[in-house]
Amino acid sequence: MQIRAPRLATPSALPDAMSFRLRLALLFVATLIVIQLVTGVLMYEVARRGVIAEGERQLAAGADSVARQLDDMSTRVADNVHVLALDYALRTAIAQRDEGTVLSALRNHGRRIGADRMMLIGLDGLIRSDTSDTSDVGHAFPYEDLVEASLDHPAAAVVALGSKAYWMIVVPVYAPSPIALIAAAIPVDDALLKHLQHLSALPNMLELITRNAAGHWSDIALGGERAVAPQVTSHGDLPMEPTVVTVNGYEYVALAKRLRESQRSAPVAVLLSYSLDDALQPYRSVTLAWGILLALGLAGGLVGAMLIARSVARPIEILAETARRIESGDYTPAPRMRERGEVGQLAAAFANMTHAIAEREEQIRHQARHDAVTTLPNRQAAEETIGRSLDESPQATGVLLMIGLARLPEIIQTLGHTIGDRVMRDAGARLRALADGASVARATDTQFSLWLIGAGIEEALILARRALDALVTPYREADISLDTAPAVGIALSPVHGRDAGALLRRAEVALIAATGAEHPIVVYNPTTDPHRPERLSLMGDLRKAVGADELLLSYQPKLHLASGVIDSVEALLRWRHPVRGLLPPDLFIGLAERTGNIREVSRWVIDRSIAQAADWTRRGHPLRVAINLSARDLDDDRLPDLIADRLAAHAVQPACVLLELTESAVMNDPETAIRVFGRLADQGVDLAIDDFGIGQSSFAYLRRLPVREIKIDRLFTQSLALDSSDRELVRSMVELGHRLGYRVTAEGVETVEALEYLRTIGCDHVQGYHIAKAMAPDAVEAMLQRMAAGTLAGVSA
Repeated sequence: MQIRAPRLATPSALPDAMSFRLRLALLFVATLIVIQLVTGVLMYEVARRGVIAEGERQLAAGADSVARQLDDMSTRVADNVHVLALDYALRTAIAQRDEGTVLSALRNHGRRIGADRMMLIGLDGLIRSDTSDTSDVGHAFPYEDLVEASLDHPAAAVVALGSKAYWMIVVPVYAPSPIALIAAAIPVDDALLKHLQHLSALPNMLELITRNAAGHWSDIALGGERAVAPQVTSHGDLPMEPTVVTVNGYEYVALAKRLRESQRSAPVAVLLSYSLDDALQPYRSVTLAWGILLALGLAGGLVGAMLIARSVARPIEILAETARRIESGDYTPAPRMRERGEVGQLAAAFANMTHAIAEREEQIRHQARHDAVTTLPNRQAAEETIGRSLDESPQATGVLLMIGLARLPEIIQTLGHTIGDRVMRDAGARLRALADGASVARATDTQFSLWLIGAGIEEALILARRALDALVTPYREADISLDTAPAVGIALSPVHGRDAGALLRRAEVALIAATGAEHPIVVYNPTTDPHRPERLSLMGDLRKAVGADELLLSYQPKLHLASGVIDSVEALLRWRHPVRGLLPPDLFIGLAERTGNIREVSRWVIDRSIAQAADWTRRGHPLRVAINLSARDLDDDRLPDLIADRLAAHAVQPACVLLELTESAVMNDPETAIRVFGRLADQGVDLAIDDFGIGQSSFAYLRRLPVREIKIDRLFTQSLALDSSDRELVRSMVELGHRLGYRVTAEGVETVEALEYLRTIGCDHVQGYHIAKAMAPDAVEAMLQRMAAGTLAGVSA
């Protein structure tokens, strides 16, 4: 195929070319101007009509609101005036014509209800007493229609007196038949109108108007910033329907509503107005922006017109550029060409090829990053999304939720993968519906992830509860209903990590803790993470700790309240780590249970505790030693034999040993606990339930256990001096324990008030910082010696 070089424009052709480009540019710009102008006019008209409609709605609602509030006010005032009319002293003063007492009562009550004027009116309609204008005494009350109406029920109306408006309320005075009338004049002034506006969010132009003798309406109270009544009512008519009026060059929507008025008073109405100019003020910035866009559009249109003229040149170079983009992985389609013949066919073939390659590669990329069952992004895509958002916002916080369906493996094993896939697809759809900006992905076969950048712990907990609410409804299909047992683990950025891999792993650790827990939402806690590097190193160190003599026991004394003697101690395990120093049991007991080292640790504790009991006995300090057991120790059938062997080896009586097991550990496998505890009790070893009250005990099992003692957890004793409910709860526990034949020990006693209260309710033993902290064996012995010599002040170490 022969490709001809483009012909250069001759001088004679330049004017025609320039004329075409100019005409095209002018046409494009003119069209853009017309479109923008039409759009601007339509926008303004639509905005104006919307503002008028909103103003009419607000005015209608406002007028009704003003009328209702004034009616409510008159009803309340009428009730207050009626209360005055029922006053026995006032009725007596009226009957006796004691004008001084009557005026005093009227003034006092008028101040209370906010009345400017209080009047006593005789049944003949004459004013007998007036707190404001004594010159009217003896004259007829001007509103005789209110007098007539008040004989049936309290009467009220708005009246115009001079340049002011008042609510005039008239109520009768009975003794027991009507003997007089009381009239109260409440001012309806600027302050009251502004108060009504504040309560009901009324339009900011509210006026109370009345018609004078000349038939013109004028203001008598103003609740807004401007008055428009003189212009609106210049022809003597009130706008009883929302009406657009022009006042001093400004447009308003005005609406009037007549108030309840006396037939003897000038008409009174409320006039509400809504400024269209003020309402359209926010749209001025839009108009300015539209003008700027128009200018930019004109400039862009002119440039675009010139560029269009150049779009017909050099098609071969465009195809070459397209080939280079395809080579680099950019499949953006080439601009559509109008050339015919071989060049046009080549361009069309290029476009089709580019489109087909882009579709196939996009499909491959989508399959690599999405889950085929739920169509959600997979773990790799989720990790990339998290990493990208953290890179883009290094200082931002973020929350990652790992949502697991614990029963999905069982569903798959029972009903097959087809049902399992449908369950996951349904769960994914539910989570996607509530995501609300969060990125949802399928992280594993049974887990979903939700990532939300810019959120904190509160948003995470709210989102987690919404996810649980969405998934707790069983999946239903035909005649099956499947509960998936959802749980949520939460990791926070940057608190728990700044990279996607760490956040995903730590959210999974939290999910493991939440699965099967009583509360299925758990936030990652680094202190309980069994997979932290430092905890992994402790696994190896713990295996060597027993043989390296790094473990040690401290003993916390227990006071026998009845005798005031320390007769027992609790052995508490510590680990003197060669690098990390002294470690409390919370850091390694759980680790020992998970790694299977707990039995070796328990044997060491049993042996050392019994040996220490023997040593104290030989020194004349027979103490019962309480030893804590792990739930894993119950699985060891050789435990009773081990304890019997250690007791015999150290020549210690079984009564000198008390074995403690937590309430929750007992209820994990109550049948095993009953069997093992039975063998220990047969040997004469005392048994105790530790942390009583915070587990989920079943008394049906506890009664079958040969337990001699229960220990009330410190949760209930730490606030005994302050919390009456805790005192009653502890009293009930002590009484229950005694009725069941148990000794009762209270842990966590830290104040003298708690000690004395436990003594008064008959608790057997107490331990805590007020008695003594855990201490070394020689310190325990020294304390016992000081107690025996009477040199120990109190019981606090």
